[in-house]
Amino acid sequence: MKIKTVRRSIQIFVFLLMFIVPVLNIFEIYFIKGTFYSIDVGSVAMADPLAVFQAIIASKSFTLTMLVSIIIPVMLVFIFGRIWCSFMCPYYLITEMVEKFRNKLRLKPNKPKYSQENLNKTNILRLLFLLVGLFVMGVSGIPILNLISAPGVISSQALVMVKFGYVTFEIVFIIILIVMEFFYYKFWCRYFCPTGSFLSMLGLNRMMKVKKINTDCSMCLRCIKVCPMVINPMEDGHSIACNNCGDCVDNCPDNHKRPTLKYVIK
Repeated sequence: MKIKTVRRSIQIFVFLLMFIVPVLNIFEIYFIKGTFYSIDVGSVAMADPLAVFQAIIASKSFTLTMLVSIIIPVMLVFIFGRIWCSFMCPYYLITEMVEKFRNKLRLKPNKPKYSQENLNKTNILRLLFLLVGLFVMGVSGIPILNLISAPGVISSQALVMVKFGYVTFEIVFIIILIVMEFFYYKFWCRYFCPTGSFLSMLGLNRMMKVKKINTDCSMCLRCIKVCPMVINPMEDGHSIACNNCGDCVDNCPDNHKRPTLKYVIK
């Protein structure tokens, strides 16, 4: 089974979960409740590490509950990298649907070509955006990055829509991002997403990475062409831009002959 099949199944499940959870809550079933800022499953609480980090900085204090809530997300990042982005984030799924829609409309491809220089620029821009956001948050005391957390906003809007039958002004932010995706490839994920940037820093020394394990590679460069984050998986599997989506592994023709480009866990 291809990694993408598993990934897409999880993405759709998580997307539907955003609507199923408030429906369950309406029927007073509270085994699972919350949004992607913070969600409780039974007695297990999980929270967005960036949201908790902001709360700690803003309040200049922390509680044991706050720290416990990020244990599972942080452990996942330490082991698998930021698979949250590629396997679970609802906005990432939307960007992939936008790409499919663009292809159906036969619009001119907007995916840039890979270059190390461009990769460095996008990484620097994304990290600078995160740092500026944290600085503004620290000065103002307002967790401003929560307001522009695409998965957080989408999940909270899904909750409001199901429970109360309307959406709030925050949905405009998501609509603007989606429109931008039609003009700039992976506009939010590659250049700005503070959640992805924060997770990528936590997963800097992640255990699971994509790696070329056979030097006898045909150098077809197929892995570069399919990489959604526009990196060279053969060289940049350790990069903070890699979200371990597995598209390169799925599409490597050499893997059909012998293991060449694979996930490795160390």
